[in-house]
Amino acid sequence: MMIKHIFLDMDNTLLNSQGNISIQTLHFLQKTALPITLVSARAPMEMDFAIKDLALRNAQVSFNGGLIFEKKQNKKTSVFSLPLECTDTYKLLKLVTVDYPQVSVSWYTRNTWYARKVDKGTLYESELTGFQPELLDNISVEALKSEPVYKIMIISFANETLKNIAEKINELSLNICVKFSGHNYLEITGSNATKNNAIAYIQASQNLKQEELAAFGDGQNDIEMFKAVGTPIAMENAANNVKKYAKFITLSNDRDGIVYGIKKYLL
Repeated sequence: MMIKHIFLDMDNTLLNSQGNISIQTLHFLQKTALPITLVSARAPMEMDFAIKDLALRNAQVSFNGGLIFEKKQNKKTSVFSLPLECTDTYKLLKLVTVDYPQVSVSWYTRNTWYARKVDKGTLYESELTGFQPELLDNISVEALKSEPVYKIMIISFANETLKNIAEKINELSLNICVKFSGHNYLEITGSNATKNNAIAYIQASQNLKQEELAAFGDGQNDIEMFKAVGTPIAMENAANNVKKYAKFITLSNDRDGIVYGIKKYLL
């Protein structure tokens, strides 16, 4: 079955360790005739450079599936939108900031990255994406209603701390999805804001079969994406528990694994 659509995770998959698309990968993807959708935990503004460089015209997926959008003439049009419930957002932000003051917690609306303070986590993310958070100390349910939150991001350089936070959050039984992204990130979106649901939406809109879809990824939040496509391909740098859901393993993100994987397994 010929592949008709490719879905790409960004960090540690499309992007190398410096957070860039390598020249070889860029030139190869610019020439491919296959439609490409980026499926990322990032906010739309953090995806803009890749969309522009790759000249992507079709729907793109941000916030792990919480927002599907198309960019036309420098404007983003929402195709699908599923933010967190404002009461859940308020509870989560209060819980993490009060019980875990040592971790970095920030949150994203459609166009803005917010944080209570600048810390190691926000500095780490800023270096990676080139964006700075807008500082906002006071959080209210009313404010969250007027500007819905799509993602809460928790950063800690102590992996056990993130596991403890995830367990504590899951005990609340909220309408949310809690996923690890890399070693230092815990990301919270709405319960149906998942990469596989986003892929299913695009698949249905284009009347494609599952076996006509391929995906590249490396993180825990890519496992559901792998289950949604006929040809899931894991990066060499992916964790072993992610690789077991892949049909193929390509080279790492620092060795143009996207190019190698498409040439070897899809063409």
